[in-house]
Amino acid sequence: MAYIISVATSTAIFAIMALGLNVTWGFGGLLNLGFFMFVGVGAYVSAVITLPGAMPPYTSYILGLSMPFPVGALTAMLVAGLLALLIGSVALRRLRADYFAIVTLVVTAILAQVVNDQRTLFNGSIGLYGLPQPFADILNTDADTYSYFFLGMCMVILVAVFWFTRRLQWSPYGRALRAMREDDRAAMAFGRNAYVYKLKALVIGSAIGGLGGALAAHFVGVWTTESWTIGEALLIFACIFLGGTANNFGVVLGTIITAGLFQELTRFLPQIPGYPDAAAALRWVIIGFLLIIVLYVRPRGIIPERHDRDPAPLPAASTL
Repeated sequence: MAYIISVATSTAIFAIMALGLNVTWGFGGLLNLGFFMFVGVGAYVSAVITLPGAMPPYTSYILGLSMPFPVGALTAMLVAGLLALLIGSVALRRLRADYFAIVTLVVTAILAQVVNDQRTLFNGSIGLYGLPQPFADILNTDADTYSYFFLGMCMVILVAVFWFTRRLQWSPYGRALRAMREDDRAAMAFGRNAYVYKLKALVIGSAIGGLGGALAAHFVGVWTTESWTIGEALLIFACIFLGGTANNFGVVLGTIITAGLFQELTRFLPQIPGYPDAAAALRWVIIGFLLIIVLYVRPRGIIPERHDRDPAPLPAASTL
């Protein structure tokens, strides 16, 4: 049961991240290859906000404010959103998908290198550990009971993020944003500022990613630069691809199948004698193969994006 609760919790956190990426990529059409950078920044910021100022030797980091988790999570969203605003204000001015994708990928590599080299920021490559469990001091429960609470908290946050992104999708802003995704020039011809619209989508999606990073860091209890590689970002892309791009229900379903089923079931592959690393490599091959099969059957995802239907044409007036 503890394993099932752990898998369910990690899947809920991945679903929150996927919903954030879906705002940027699904709604806005921005290929954000550096999305996990905002997840990592959110994790680090929440950690140094909630960790105490004094830690054991050979551990160094900024802040250490011992603040409660809600403060850390909100600050993580704020910092991730501000970072997205800074990057997007430069990268989105050209309004080219390939240019934006390259910029986010390069900035992710640079930021990871800075975090690794500057140990005074987030303890370098060793990373941060011993992160406090949210509300554990208030609840004062055993580990098993607390795991149920943390899962419930993640589910409540997932429902709130789902509700927000769904309202955003069908709002006038969301409709205009998806119109720009299909054709920037046509949307701008109607007076829409594509730069501002897409910049807002990047900030909103990145802030949600920062929230997911804060939850992930406190769930695991440790966070390093090894936790926010391109592999994790591609896994979230796979969740959206599989479920259905720009469809919130599809994104959650794709996350359950990809992160909750495919990724976990392949952990039980038997070891191959004489090849100790073969099972780990074969695991990702099987995951990729399963994703290809599903996308071959459902190219637009399991639950494709729903488009508004044009109203039925009025009957032609009869002529005398």
